Amino acid sequence: MFVRPPEGFREMNVKVLALDLERTLIDDALSGRPRPGLFNFLAFCHERFSRVAMFTTVEEADAREAMTDLDRAGHLPPGLLDRLEFVGWSGEFKDLTFVPGAAINEVVLVDDDAGWVRRDQRDQWVPVAAWDGGPDTELARVQVVLEGRLTGSVPKAEPGAAAADGGA
Repeated sequence: MFVRPPEGFREMNVKVLALDLERTLIDDALSGRPRPGLFNFLAFCHERFSRVAMFTTVEEADAREAMTDLDRAGHLPPGLLDRLEFVGWSGEFKDLTFVPGAAINEVVLVDDDAGWVRRDQRDQWVPVAAWDGGPDTELARVQVVLEGRLTGSVPKAEPGAAAADGGA
């Protein structure tokens, strides 16, 4: 189902796709189990976005290690790890102003937890249902939403298995 984009959305030029790590791409940084569909989703991201960044509460060294392990296990498309950015940030929100070289309206954040998203930046957020293991097709749904953002036809962004505001 497609919904009318927010006013001014069609002028949006997405430069950076910012991805959460835990419960979005993997279960957690310790076990690092890949979410079903991870390779195809990241191949899409690698191909369609000029910049891909990790925007996570996980310490950068641990996030890099988790992504390197995923790469070694064949869960990342070739070349993605080499160009993957890591956003340094602090505070109580994943404020998109921390993404270097991009305006807020040039960044899209994929995250499972609304509590980390600033209310005034919610238009830039694509919610994803939290994943702790098991069968799942959520990344395929998010891919459709992101493609809509790139082409100007915006599919409904609500996660299939969770409330859009993540309970926050």
